[in-house]
Amino acid sequence: MHSAADGPPAGEPGAPSFLHVPDLRTLGARFSLEGDEAHYVRRVVRLREAERVTASDGAGLVAVLRVERVKPDLVMVVESTSERPRPPAGRVLCGTPEGERGDWLVEKLAELGVTAFQPIDTDRARWPATRAARWERLTAAALRQSRAAWRMELLPVTSLSEAMAAARERTRWLADADGAVAPDGVLAADEPAVAAIGPAPGFSESERKALRGGGFTPIRLAAHRLRTETAAIGVAALWAARRSPSGDNRPVSQA
Repeated sequence: MHSAADGPPAGEPGAPSFLHVPDLRTLGARFSLEGDEAHYVRRVVRLREAERVTASDGAGLVAVLRVERVKPDLVMVVESTSERPRPPAGRVLCGTPEGERGDWLVEKLAELGVTAFQPIDTDRARWPATRAARWERLTAAALRQSRAAWRMELLPVTSLSEAMAAARERTRWLADADGAVAPDGVLAADEPAVAAIGPAPGFSESERKALRGGGFTPIRLAAHRLRTETAAIGVAALWAARRSPSGDNRPVSQA
């Protein structure tokens, strides 16, 4: 039997054969696939009957699905499942970037394995009405692209002070052009971490003081000041590179 850890089947088209099926746990051993994922199977991946695809519910369950029928409805059969452990927390507290760059920011953080995105209002900038529906679609697309078992959580906008009060991670970074370079080995593979990224105009001095007083270590990510979205991506890339391979690749149980 094909194992869920094997990845997509050989001989497939160029597009990644990986689906996001949020209701995977409750759909049963045989179900009709609908909506965006059905379109993806039919029009993008173009799978045929008897071919296989890997799917995740975005909450740790991964399954290998076989296409039983393509038309008139798309019927899938579950061949195997596995549970993947939750990755160590990597949360980003982020002020608003300029213009429409929030969409790109959300997509790339999800691809890099950030576990939760927390938009924050600050002294110098507030988030406009967030595009929740679009961001949900972007995180689903990022899950397909990265073939991850866990989908990035999108949290509601809150104030910086409330976000700081909720921080429980021992490793706390403040993206700061005047900070020190993150030393090698500062982040263990399983160490939860949180980072604060200022808005396009930057944190105010009182906010920077409060963050430092709250245990956020100023970390320099480049030789010069970065845009909000670039700094957030830089932090996420550092985390991704310094952690061991994600638990997404190590099933803890199989059926």
